[in-house]
Amino acid sequence: MGIINKALAAATATAMLAGSANAACWTQAAYQAAQVRELDTMLMVQALRCRKTSASFLSSYNRFVQVSRPALIKANAELKAHFGGLNAYDNYMTTVANRYGAGTDGMDCGDVASVVRAGLAANGSAEKLYQVALDANLEPDLNGSRCRGVTKAPLDIASRR
Repeated sequence: MGIINKALAAATATAMLAGSANAACWTQAAYQAAQVRELDTMLMVQALRCRKTSASFLSSYNRFVQVSRPALIKANAELKAHFGGLNAYDNYMTTVANRYGAGTDGMDCGDVASVVRAGLAANGSAEKLYQVALDANLEPDLNGSRCRGVTKAPLDIASRR
């Protein structure tokens, strides 16, 4: 193997490792998408749990989904890109839903109904939904750390020049 081939192989290996490291960390966009999906999933599960109580908010949740649909679709797309495919995304979302199956710590049906009202007041803004999730103290269970510094692959950055 010549010097050029060895250098090329080393550069390729380095690029692959850098890509893996970036894929394992959470960009700000992926983190915010996870927060929005955390909010939506918690509300969905709790709407089903609370539907037979005096604090039922199922119809409000359904309006929330209609109003927020573009932001929810955008969050889904961001998470699918983060996970690199549908299977890993589905596994992640199933885990999120399962966490709320037994309820939401420190929140009863009335509390969650107020979060739905705050979500409706966001009028479908992804940024405002992210803030609602933060205000509700919803924290995604991230498998990996938050990215620091450059979060795009060098080729992605170069292709935009």
